Amino acid sequence: MNIQIIQVYFLLLIFVPNVVDASERSKFHNSPRLPEPMVFDLVLPLGAKKNEFELNTMFQYDDEHKATLMNPEFEYAYADGYGIEFELPTEDFTIDAYKLALQGTFDFLNTNKFIHGWQYYGEYYRHSKELENNLLYLAGYQFNEQWSTLNMLGLRSTDVRSEGHIEELVNSTLFYSYSSNLMMGLEVNWESRPNRPDITLVMPQLHVQIAKHAKVQIGLGMKQANQETFPHAATRIIFGF
Repeated sequence: MNIQIIQVYFLLLIFVPNVVDASERSKFHNSPRLPEPMVFDLVLPLGAKKNEFELNTMFQYDDEHKATLMNPEFEYAYADGYGIEFELPTEDFTIDAYKLALQGTFDFLNTNKFIHGWQYYGEYYRHSKELENNLLYLAGYQFNEQWSTLNMLGLRSTDVRSEGHIEELVNSTLFYSYSSNLMMGLEVNWESRPNRPDITLVMPQLHVQIAKHAKVQIGLGMKQANQETFPHAATRIIFGF
């Protein structure tokens, strides 16, 4: 329980002051607008403008558990660089959890190539009655017009009701922009889990802009868990405004 209190306190330290000052900040127009990973999705891109919003759903087939996963979500930027997300993770078309995420963009050290921020999300699992808290640092860099990268590093506390433990989260994605409507990416997710085997997911992906407000992301990769390797397929449909 102490871990949960520390996380909430830290979140308030970084979140509340920024909400108060958000209306006076710049719109991050000089910072890079970087793409988002497909699997470990952001709450809108870092530096998103106030009142941007997005509806999207990711479909995955988890060959390890022979399950179809779906994650419908709504994302909204309530201030320049700050967003909130509501998500309903489902498994085999049954709601499995409730997820709430908050994200902010730092207003220091940013350049026309570098941007960074933070993300918090909590996830409550309906059947096990467990609550997870996740806190991550986000950093992205635009190398040139074609190449960019986005990286996340954070901690997760699990089962905070009783014998919870801390897990480490790492996500790193390299993007290549072939054109304004076509992008390729290589995403790597790693979860370091004490008392349980680590999980690693490597996901090559395509991002295709099919209309002004619509895009599709498609990926086929490999997941390693319990010392076995499984194919893992995913697609995300996005409507952004």
